[in-house]
Amino acid sequence: MKIAYVLGPFPYLTITFINREILETQRQGVELALISTRKPAFFEMSEEIMRLAEATQYTWPAPWLQFAGAQFRFALTRPRTYFSTLFHLLTRRHPTVNAWLKTLFHFTLGVWAARLLEDGEIDHVHAHFATAPTVVAMVAARLLGVPYSLTAHAYDIYVSPVMLPAKMDGATFIATCTDYNKKHLEGLDGGRFVDKVHLIYHGLDLTKFEPTQQPRRNGRRPLLVSVGQLKEKKGFDYLIQACQLLKNRGYDFRCEIIGEGPRRAKLEALISDLGLNDTVILRGALPHSEVIASYARATLSTLACVLAEDGDRDGIPNVLLEAMAMHVPVVSTRFSGIPEVVEDGRTGLLVPPRNTEALADALARLLDDPGLRARLGWEGRKRVEERFDNRVNISRLVELFKT
Repeated sequence: MKIAYVLGPFPYLTITFINREILETQRQGVELALISTRKPAFFEMSEEIMRLAEATQYTWPAPWLQFAGAQFRFALTRPRTYFSTLFHLLTRRHPTVNAWLKTLFHFTLGVWAARLLEDGEIDHVHAHFATAPTVVAMVAARLLGVPYSLTAHAYDIYVSPVMLPAKMDGATFIATCTDYNKKHLEGLDGGRFVDKVHLIYHGLDLTKFEPTQQPRRNGRRPLLVSVGQLKEKKGFDYLIQACQLLKNRGYDFRCEIIGEGPRRAKLEALISDLGLNDTVILRGALPHSEVIASYARATLSTLACVLAEDGDRDGIPNVLLEAMAMHVPVVSTRFSGIPEVVEDGRTGLLVPPRNTEALADALARLLDDPGLRARLGWEGRKRVEERFDNRVNISRLVELFKT
């Protein structure tokens, strides 16, 4: 079988979980055609990911003559499918005129995607994120006469979702990465999607996370590592404030925040205002290999996830899985899908969101207790092996493709 994967900007530093899924799906014998809605700025990636990028076809930017020609050709050769799909999409409820115009544009990208794929004998189209990629996948699949499916994540289903029931309605199945998301999706539109929604956790290639081969972290200035985009939902403000509390209590440590994003200036100002320039370091975005190397040096890893004002939230942050796979004890918040992997007191420590005191207390507890760090580190690795082995989880996805 041959599956077309429709993605947003690809490759991208923040979608390593999709990279792993693509590679493992290929290893399990599925031929993939990769379609991306937009070519991103260049980032340093591994050789295997760059090979995937070279094999990816992009719907935008597109050569104008061929792009326009595809619209006219499908409108003439498959008029019923072309116009009924366009009518269906544009008559769904949209929150704003701008959202309606985006749907129209994404329809044209879907037509172009069908043109790019039509000679490839595609059996199925699968989209990641229930946003533009799903519209593109839906349109392309209809024009090619094949089924489509989608994987829903977090932002795409909680922050002003556009036409979500309509996108789910035409899909053969909907995969999602947390039980928290699954329950939400099953409750939409009177519960009529219960039989379509499947929980498939993101996983890791555990062969690439070998903590026994890493240098020991004992005997050094403690290092706290936190990884994520510099966005509100990651809760870095609360982590920085917790670091101030720890410093005031006399703890000597270093906290490295790895990632880039729109809140950098605000976080830099907060670090400066609290007098933490020698303690909290914003390292910016790093290649994934360097992120793993940071886990190897870390005393503990933390991510203080919160619900953002616009409704954005994490599901199960993959950076927590990666830290746990490296035997690094983790501290996070009791929120969204996080308790599905971090069991308080067993595989990590959990605190209430937006509670700086509780976060500082949990971090201090781990800094004070090497035995607890070791136990949580080993139990965390065990939890990842049990539930988040990429080979096992992707085999379930491959089975869904075959049905």
